[in-house]
Amino acid sequence: MIARSGNTLYYSVFRGEQVVLLPQEIALDVVGVGAVEPGEVEPFRRQLGGAVPLGTKRSVIDLEAVGARVALGNGLALEAVATNWGVAFRWLSALVGEVEVRSERFGLQPRPGAELFYGYGNGAWEGDPFQQSWESPHQRSEMQGIESGRLIYLPVTLVQPGCALAVTEAELRDYPGLNLRRADAAAGALEAMQARWPLAQDGSSRRYSRVTQRADYLVRTAGTRAFPWRVVMMAGDLGELYANDLVLALSEPAAGDFAWVRPGQVAWDWWNHWGLEGTPFPAGVNTETYCAYIDFAADFGVEYVILDEGWAQDLDVTKIVPEIDLPAILAHVKTRGVGIILWSSWQQLIGRQEEIFAHYAKLGVCGFKIDFFDRDDAEIARFLYHTAAVAARLHLVLDYHGIHKPTGLARTFPNVLSYEGVFGLEQVKWTGPEMDFVTNDLRIAFTRLLAGSADYTPGAMRNAPRATYRADYHRPMSMGTRCRQAALFLVYDSAIRMLCDAPSAYRREPDFTRLLAACPTTFDETRAVVPEDPDRGLLVFRRRGREVWVAGLAGAQGARFTFSPPWLEAGSDYLLTLAADAPTSDAVATDYTFSSRPFHPSEALTLPCAPGGGFLLRLAPAGDGGDGGC
Repeated sequence: MIARSGNTLYYSVFRGEQVVLLPQEIALDVVGVGAVEPGEVEPFRRQLGGAVPLGTKRSVIDLEAVGARVALGNGLALEAVATNWGVAFRWLSALVGEVEVRSERFGLQPRPGAELFYGYGNGAWEGDPFQQSWESPHQRSEMQGIESGRLIYLPVTLVQPGCALAVTEAELRDYPGLNLRRADAAAGALEAMQARWPLAQDGSSRRYSRVTQRADYLVRTAGTRAFPWRVVMMAGDLGELYANDLVLALSEPAAGDFAWVRPGQVAWDWWNHWGLEGTPFPAGVNTETYCAYIDFAADFGVEYVILDEGWAQDLDVTKIVPEIDLPAILAHVKTRGVGIILWSSWQQLIGRQEEIFAHYAKLGVCGFKIDFFDRDDAEIARFLYHTAAVAARLHLVLDYHGIHKPTGLARTFPNVLSYEGVFGLEQVKWTGPEMDFVTNDLRIAFTRLLAGSADYTPGAMRNAPRATYRADYHRPMSMGTRCRQAALFLVYDSAIRMLCDAPSAYRREPDFTRLLAACPTTFDETRAVVPEDPDRGLLVFRRRGREVWVAGLAGAQGARFTFSPPWLEAGSDYLLTLAADAPTSDAVATDYTFSSRPFHPSEALTLPCAPGGGFLLRLAPAGDGGDGGC
């Protein structure tokens, strides 16, 4: 609900008759724009969604919105919509020429007793909290438990009796990202924080472009435009919220042909430190190593191989280290049917996207992983859309890293396959057992994932319970069981998914690896079940065509899941393939059971999981190509 008191506008949110977010002031401060004088309210109905190319939760969004628009008498207007997935509002402008936006006012005030799940900013460069990588663990507390003054990034999820909701944004174009903070220890609400426009920068590192001076305004932008949606996703519980796609529904659909975009898995080098074993050549950043990754990818049906940081001399993507023969690598992938993705820092691409992308597209490269944005000001938003458009024209896929959460760009440019902005598996390389990865893995599912794809990079083949887990940069391991890693392949949305471990480790366990490699990255339908205490577990169901996939993720105490898989055809026979925790997995986390058998749709399943454990299950119609090795 939008209300007015004098010249001040407020929003509040209801679910049915129950208020779930208390009134907070909203305003957009644009230079030269006068006081609010609202005109007549214009109601409307709108169909949101349609086909979602490469949808990670669903292939079609069918969502009706009822809404209203009101002109404010000063060249601005306010538009609000309500749907079965939640509500949203945005500012509209019909001003002439370029305008200067000085600030935006927005707040978040839950009902007393609501529990919040949120992530603090994970650092600041030279005291600027908007220069960070947007990846930190998720906290859980009521409002009084939130530290004052600290940046909190979106989405923020709230749970209260009969309702779960999450606050985020969509259509972030030419505008800074929205963050929140608790102003002081007495505040009962969170207020907006946004980065101001960068006036001066230092890009001498070739890795970052650091802002050294900011303006006193957010952005100078087109006077006629729509500003980002302020989104409140709502559901009856966290399981229902997990499947919410309101950010994509509100985003502009793709125009043109994106049928060339290929989602899928990636054989990744950096996490495992180019950790091939038993080779007749020294493993590392060299042609022989990458040809071995390519052969692994081809043998197991993995779509891509990435050349992560190290292939470009001194990070300069126009120069290749002498150990890499890129033409030979690209010739090899052609014979094996695998694609190559190259890593680059974003600083190296500023103003050079056309030149660099065209050069490597002509050579046969399939895409770029672009890293170390470490900002969310309006210049970054501008870069993300422009770069996606350039890449789309040249038929290149993108993976944005060192970046804030997604805001629906993948709907407009489906060649943007994933974002980082998550406390992912790379953290185990330097973070010890003081970090509870098991619990945080669960919280990611109903916080960060609500914004869109998250490049978490699962698939560790060295695994340990918390008691014996340790950080190791060169030979990293995961906390929790082997089958927890398998479950994360299904639980975490990402149209492109990195297999983080070394090909030699995967080859030693071919049946397990084929199950991972067969797990789709895009789906037709998604459902989830979350227990009353969300730190205890999560059960996810996904359908891709006639196949049904199921994953269970246990908390630190273990879990027991009993379920009947949905969407199965009553008259069909299925083949069940299952990787699950073994009775010994709580102590020996690499232990698991692997089985394949006929399955009838009338069966119910009960699967126990070890502490920090999980399972991954595939149900393929018999005769559709499903076999024990997938």
